Amino acid sequence: MLGIGKWRIEKQKIDAMKKWRFIPILFTILVISNSCLNRQFVEGRAEIVSSSYLALNDSSLVFGHLYHVDGSGVETCHENEFEIWIENSDLKTTNDTTRYYSLKVAPGTYTIKGQSSGNKWARLIEEVKNVDLKKNTKTEINFYIGYAVE
Repeated sequence: MLGIGKWRIEKQKIDAMKKWRFIPILFTILVISNSCLNRQFVEGRAEIVSSSYLALNDSSLVFGHLYHVDGSGVETCHENEFEIWIENSDLKTTNDTTRYYSLKVAPGTYTIKGQSSGNKWARLIEEVKNVDLKKNTKTEINFYIGYAVE
């Protein structure tokens, strides 16, 4: 027969074990629910709209607007909601409240990319490759940014 002191210690051990018995079950449910997430991507696109010649002091200007790929109607847009940059360079910018952006660059051939500022998926970076920007040209490129559905 157990003494009163030993009985209390045994009861405390059992109570402690009961307290933590659901942790492995909760952990298993959490792992399963995250691994079964059916993430789908809505693809975006980018397009060159126009190119014209101006006096730009032997530079080139890339400009345009950024949209959500299936945005319908009037969408609100916040400043710095989208990022635009030229691959393999330090040249980058963000949009204003009208979704407008512009970058003044030296003439050359570039890959220009755009994405939502909160994007964490490389798949949702839209790009236009091998854009040949000649001196004194103004080239409009619009981006239609995709998104992930969880």
